[in-house]
Amino acid sequence: MINLKIISGSTRPGRFGIQPTTWIYNIAKEMSDINVELIDLVEVNLPFLNEPIPPSQNKYSLEHTIKWSKVISEADAFIFVTPEYNHSFSPALKNAIDYLYLEWNYKPVSFVSYGSLAGGARAVEHLRGVAGEIKMYDLREQILLPNYWENLNEKGEYQFNERHVESAKGIIKDLIFWGETMKKAREALAK
Repeated sequence: MINLKIISGSTRPGRFGIQPTTWIYNIAKEMSDINVELIDLVEVNLPFLNEPIPPSQNKYSLEHTIKWSKVISEADAFIFVTPEYNHSFSPALKNAIDYLYLEWNYKPVSFVSYGSLAGGARAVEHLRGVAGEIKMYDLREQILLPNYWENLNEKGEYQFNERHVESAKGIIKDLIFWGETMKKAREALAK
C-alpha cells in the first residue's frame, strides 16, 4: 500500500479548488492498494516561511514545520491541486513546498489545475520546475479545468464528466505504480 497525499493549493476565501480536490480524493478512496489523505492548506495554516535554517539541512526548530515534515514524510505520492494566478501557481502552495526538501525527494507527483482559458497549464509548468528541483518525479498526465466557471451548476458545483473520471483513475493508477517503485528505490538509497 502506498500513501497518496492530495494537496489543495488555494487558501483564498470562496475558493473553487476544494471542489476538484475533494472530487479526486473521493475517486482515490475507492481504489485499492492506496491510502489517501486530503490536505487542505487552509487547515495546515503555515505562516510565511520562517525557519532560520534552509530545509535541505533537515534541522527544523519550529513546531509547525516539524508537524508539516511528518505529514509529508509519510507520503509516497502526491497530487497538487492548483489554481493559476497570473500565469503561475498559488503562493500558499509555493510556501508549503518551500518549507521542506528531503521529505519531497524521489516521490511522484501529478497535477489538477484550474483557471481561465489555459486551465492552469502555466501554473503546472511552473510547478514542474519546482518539482524537479526538489527531486520529485512529475507525471506527464494532468487534469486541466479551463474556464471552470462555465461548468458550474446552479448550486455552484463543478460538473465533472466521464473523461475527467477516466483521467483521474489513470493518474492515480500511475501514481500507485510509481509510488511503489520509488518507495523501493528510496529504501535502497537509505542503505
